[in-house]
Amino acid sequence: FIMENVARLDTHNSGKTKEEIIMSFQNLGYTVESKVFEMSQYGVPQKRRRIIIIGSLKNKKIIFPEKENNILTVYDAIGHLPSLRSGEESKVPNHVAMNHSEQMLEKMSFVKEGGDRFSIPENIRPTSGDVRKYIRYNRNEPSFCITGDMRKVFHYADNRALTVRELAAIQTFPDDFIFKGKSISQQQQVGNSVPPNFARKLAKCIKKMSDLNE
Repeated sequence: FIMENVARLDTHNSGKTKEEIIMSFQNLGYTVESKVFEMSQYGVPQKRRRIIIIGSLKNKKIIFPEKENNILTVYDAIGHLPSLRSGEESKVPNHVAMNHSEQMLEKMSFVKEGGDRFSIPENIRPTSGDVRKYIRYNRNEPSFCITGDMRKVFHYADNRALTVRELAAIQTFPDDFIFKGKSISQQQQVGNSVPPNFARKLAKCIKKMSDLNE
């Protein structure tokens, strides 16, 4: 089996939550190991920390993906997609820009590439809320962690939030993978997923473990 969760599970309740999960499967006869991964080191253009727990009934050796030297950036992921203005659509599936209010457009216009809310004039600057909002991507670095709501995180060049297509590309979905439903539902589907590039690496590890048992 494979389990994926946020990295906080590794230390939750002083590590006892993870230990309980592992012991429950060990009591069923599984060999179990866990590891925390920073996805940007494994072919995903995103700073995303997740814990992976692998268990096997047959193998005593658990195999995890190995780190990669090539770090991908936001531009590597989405630089090929058409530039859009607020509210503009394109022919690329799911590449539709959110229609921002004039107030939001004014605020984000002050945030330069790689900047945050402190670039916004104090009289209109948001004073509360998630510190991961009102920030702008740096095209030359991996993305911030993609979540189910990225409406106040701005494109490195365009004055808008990223489209579902761009968020999906950062998660390493191919451009022909179509997301259905309302826009916020599409964002949640993207944000809650395991990046396909990393999932492929996990699958190869499971295949190696299976081959060892033959």
